[in-house]
Amino acid sequence: MPKHLFCKYGLIIYLICLSPIVRSQIVSFEQKNIAIKALFDSLTTKTQVDIAYDVNAFNPDSLIDANYQSQHALQIVQNVLNKNAVDINYSDGQIVISKKVVSKIMPKTIRITGTLYDEADSTVLPLVNISVSGKPLGTITNGDGQYEFKLPMEYANEQLAFSFLGYNTAFKTIPNTDAVIDVVLQATSVKLDEVEVTYKDPDEIVNNLRLKHKDNYFLQQTVLEGFFRESIKQDGTYVQVSEAIIKLIKPGYSAPSNLERVKFIKGRKKNDLQSMDLIDFKLEGGPFQFSRVDIARYQDFYSSDNILYKYNYDGVAILNDELVYKVRFRPISDDGNLLYNGVLFIHSESFALVRSEFELTKKALKSSGKSLIRKASRKVKVKPLQAKYYIDYRQFENKWILNRIEGEIVVRINDKNHKVNSIFTAVTELLISDCKVDSKFKMKPSELYKSKYVLADHIKETDEEFWKNYNIIRPDQALEMVFKKTKVVSK
Repeated sequence: MPKHLFCKYGLIIYLICLSPIVRSQIVSFEQKNIAIKALFDSLTTKTQVDIAYDVNAFNPDSLIDANYQSQHALQIVQNVLNKNAVDINYSDGQIVISKKVVSKIMPKTIRITGTLYDEADSTVLPLVNISVSGKPLGTITNGDGQYEFKLPMEYANEQLAFSFLGYNTAFKTIPNTDAVIDVVLQATSVKLDEVEVTYKDPDEIVNNLRLKHKDNYFLQQTVLEGFFRESIKQDGTYVQVSEAIIKLIKPGYSAPSNLERVKFIKGRKKNDLQSMDLIDFKLEGGPFQFSRVDIARYQDFYSSDNILYKYNYDGVAILNDELVYKVRFRPISDDGNLLYNGVLFIHSESFALVRSEFELTKKALKSSGKSLIRKASRKVKVKPLQAKYYIDYRQFENKWILNRIEGEIVVRINDKNHKVNSIFTAVTELLISDCKVDSKFKMKPSELYKSKYVLADHIKETDEEFWKNYNIIRPDQALEMVFKKTKVVSK
């Protein structure tokens, strides 16, 4: 196993001090009864931001009352055109306005929404896995316990399975029309009269995990469709949210030397430029890096030549109404290298890895700055506070396929020159919504998502129909509010 796992698990945070450029693009403007084209000309003169537009996208001669105080030129343009069907792209000091892309008509689907609750106290259950029994389609509930699932009409009368660690799996029949299906899950426990719960040798469990590897995962190439989201908070407030649909080639689990390939399909984002006018906080690598956070495929933390980690048995849990072993791992020597503490959830019968949670050790956090942070200025002080990850798998055709990955990186950024002392939290989520076994599928090199790409910069247009045609993670209330603030989303 590689000693420096962070190169794969950690998204690179790229910081740039923006003060002179961005602040010069922030302007106050007040004038009644002004033509939109005259306003845009004035903005260009005042800020040096070039504004180009298609005259057929909106009426540039329309008269408006303009009253904007200390706003970025892009924010003013967004506000002026918020009721027009336009795409607004921003890059390198230029704003380009064009007609909105009209979505293609998609096949009719069944739309199911609802909320998952705990039977005991009626609290909502976040991150519950939802899948069609025996099929590759899946989604999860959001932080508010809500879900939204779009299914082809031919899936009517199939069974929806709702599963969550520590709860009995619930099943609901898929109706043939749109419906609201709320589900109550009942907590379960290991019944001592049915299951003999005794101490298990963790090394023996991990060894069986290795031996059964080829039986539990696809050895041929699979093609996955996934939903990817990056959200950034500054001191608890969202300042950037980027979302994308991606297609992912996952080589067979017997050949980890063959790396995953990712294709960007479509996306949208929301930026609050005014909140991040001093620090440009970016996540580099995005889907490219996260597609390779596949503990089962690469056998990280438990490879046959493991010399870094030791194991402890931590009892059992119930997942999908079946018993799983919990095996904790930690470094044999926590010497400050980029090592992790975590837990492996291993199916008691098949010995498949079905879930894992892990995070950088405290000593590793102290030395992770150079691997995690790329800074444009040495004067900016950055202190990593946390780096933790979650991954799980679901069953399909008697194998286990990647279901979801989540990563959270927390850093403190201190820039005395610009009076910035903030905590930034970056959360990355990948949800696999569909899977096909297809050994012949290929991607052109020009289509591939590259390691240096920044997702927020890669999104060039916004599709208002974004939420309607894909199985995705429904935003929680906080994220909903981020997107409701501005309907026209910039590059």
